Amino acid sequence: MLKNYFKIAWRNFLRNKSYSLINVLGLSIGLAFLILISLFVTDELSYDQFHENSEQIHFVGRESQFGKNISKGLSTPYPVGPSMKEEIPEVEHYLVTMWPGAGDVGLDGENLNQEDRIMMSTEDFFLVFSFLLKVGDPETVLSNPESVVLTEEMARKYFGDDNPVGKSIIIQRYDNKEYTITGIAENMQHNSYVNFDFVTTIQNNSSVESNRESWGSSMFNTYVKLQEGTQWSQIESKIAELVDKNIGKDSNTTFFSIPLTDLYLSELVSADGFKGSMKYVYIFSAIAFFILILACINYMNLATARATQRSQEVGVRKVVGADKSQLILQFISEAVVVTLAAFILGLLIAEISLPFFNNFVEKELSLSFSGNWPFISSLFFISIIIGILSGSYPAFFLSRFKPALVLKGESYKGLSGIGLRKTLVVIQFTISTVLIIGTLIAFNQLKFIMEKDLGFHDDQVMYVPAYQIQDQVEVFKERALNYTSVLDASATTDIPGQFRYRISQPFDPQNPENEFSVHLVRSDAHYKDVLGFELAAGRYFDEDRPTDRDNARVINEAMVRELGWKSVDGAIGRKLNDGSEVIGVVKDFHFQSLHNKIGPVYIRMKPTEAGRHENYTLLALRFNPEQVSEVISRLQEVWDTFETGDPLTYYFLDEKFAEQYATDQKLSRAFSAFSGIAIFIACLGLFGLAAFSAERRTKEIGIRKVLGASVANIVNLLSKDFVKLVILGFVIAIPIAWYAMNQWLADFAYRIEIGPGIFALAGGAALAIALLTVSWQSIKAAAANPVDSLRSE
Repeated sequence: MLKNYFKIAWRNFLRNKSYSLINVLGLSIGLAFLILISLFVTDELSYDQFHENSEQIHFVGRESQFGKNISKGLSTPYPVGPSMKEEIPEVEHYLVTMWPGAGDVGLDGENLNQEDRIMMSTEDFFLVFSFLLKVGDPETVLSNPESVVLTEEMARKYFGDDNPVGKSIIIQRYDNKEYTITGIAENMQHNSYVNFDFVTTIQNNSSVESNRESWGSSMFNTYVKLQEGTQWSQIESKIAELVDKNIGKDSNTTFFSIPLTDLYLSELVSADGFKGSMKYVYIFSAIAFFILILACINYMNLATARATQRSQEVGVRKVVGADKSQLILQFISEAVVVTLAAFILGLLIAEISLPFFNNFVEKELSLSFSGNWPFISSLFFISIIIGILSGSYPAFFLSRFKPALVLKGESYKGLSGIGLRKTLVVIQFTISTVLIIGTLIAFNQLKFIMEKDLGFHDDQVMYVPAYQIQDQVEVFKERALNYTSVLDASATTDIPGQFRYRISQPFDPQNPENEFSVHLVRSDAHYKDVLGFELAAGRYFDEDRPTDRDNARVINEAMVRELGWKSVDGAIGRKLNDGSEVIGVVKDFHFQSLHNKIGPVYIRMKPTEAGRHENYTLLALRFNPEQVSEVISRLQEVWDTFETGDPLTYYFLDEKFAEQYATDQKLSRAFSAFSGIAIFIACLGLFGLAAFSAERRTKEIGIRKVLGASVANIVNLLSKDFVKLVILGFVIAIPIAWYAMNQWLADFAYRIEIGPGIFALAGGAALAIALLTVSWQSIKAAAANPVDSLRSE
């Protein structure tokens, strides 16, 4: 019986090729999109799930409150981990790490390569994390203060096919040290937020030695592994006791947990592209769901529209003995045949689209059948469920026809299903219009942030990271200025988009209760000229005034407001808590992306007696745009004189600053792609309905033409009902899109206002697309010879 159902379904599929093609094409695109998004979401949610007892591993963060400002950070003081292990029995292991960073690596002191993923950690690293060791004991591999573990890739890079265990390698990160290789780890899995090529012991590091007992310096990362069955909430009171004991009962600092499996998707972790954003997991999942709904709506619409053509078939089947359940199974089997055909085509479309999708989301997702059988099987069953659900209404709708009525040619109440079809068309164009509005708003916001005055000159500015020669950056600057292609240069620690250092304290000695956090920048006297800051009051640093190095400070307008001072002019000459004097106030400038409100900035020169942590680490320079290649060539010549062993690295400020909006730019492109797909699927259904409507009204159109109706009259007759539905969908879409996009824009401290023009443009676009879709069928029907349609009458 079941075989017969599918045989009949297949024959109906072939008999109505255009109808079947519209359904299969719409569903296959929806399923292909579901496949791609499912691959993306599955991969995003898989990060660090492979660790044994991963649910017991927690990253410890720090939260501090300064007046009204609450600051959450990922760095913690060194003693946090050891103290938790010592005083909280539920803590099984702890790790103190320094986040993977760049350093120089080599087998001797001269031929060094820069490596970007050097991690420093306490010895329990391979006991907390389940990274597999090819060589070495997880319990002892990092127990020696001069030990290091390499990945297989790095071992092959530096030692070829030789066994490197027991050999030495030089690693320069914070210290210039020689390490003994004690273990080899498997290469990193892509789905781990904790990434490394080298893991060295953190013991005997100068940064650790100076901060081992300090609860005030937050420059380390802390992980803890809790005993099985222990929840973080169970130890929060004990952590509070640690804070009271070591920082003080009136402390403004607390420590919080981010489960390891949530770390990659945490809002506190910055990342480029779509990496590490739960927001995009939700957005992509929701849009994939809605696009699939659009495809299912097409099937239901066209199936109910064709009900009148199949009413006599239903009547005959009932007369010869078919009961309602058999008819329901017949029509559901037809829907399943369509969705299975769509599933096969969807897999093909997904496979073809995967390279483009990977490039879009910056991943290396795979749809190989050998490694994805559970995933493919799940999608197969989802397709069958979609077929059953999308075919259910037409099946129940068609199976309840009365044979006595339909065989006599009489209309059956509810036969046309017009109310349902109209509702579904409205839903389709509501979803499509929401996506169009989202695309327009995202585009306008990106245009706004790209064109907004940042308060500094980001064009024709280049900067060179110079950590390796940080005690000679000023020498580097003077040598670079010998070339006419370099117009001006400044030695500094930060440039806009890269402000890293923050200090928190009460800056006004007359108001010690007002403690807040500011961004600290060290720069020479040329910083303002290179970046083109404008002064609101006072002056900038002067190299001819020796006291400026130690006693002068320049702040921005935001810091004046934070201090509670009445005017920028009144700030000049005032003393700060360290005894220094405010000599100038620069106008506010965007040192971070427009997601962030401009905060306080505190600029000082490198002290006369500077420690290593107070050195300049960057060279920022303004160059002649017509001599870019010459500038780079000259800088390379100067760089080579320092004999660092590292290549010159440089960045253009405008390009680097714009990278902060990579995620937003990709969201805008995503909205464009998603809305295009949604409109295409909706228009497929509209095309089918328009064709069916024209077919049903062929004789009416012939009569109207005979009585003098023009082509324009006929087109208007066939199009107006669809236009009304599109307009209704647009009206419903307006509040939905306004709310959703306001939620997105809330992430920007500086944003556009959503005006009526955007809604009007989106509605006009949706209406125009719908009219083009319907008009083709309408014009075709209106241009037909009425003799052909009336011949049988």
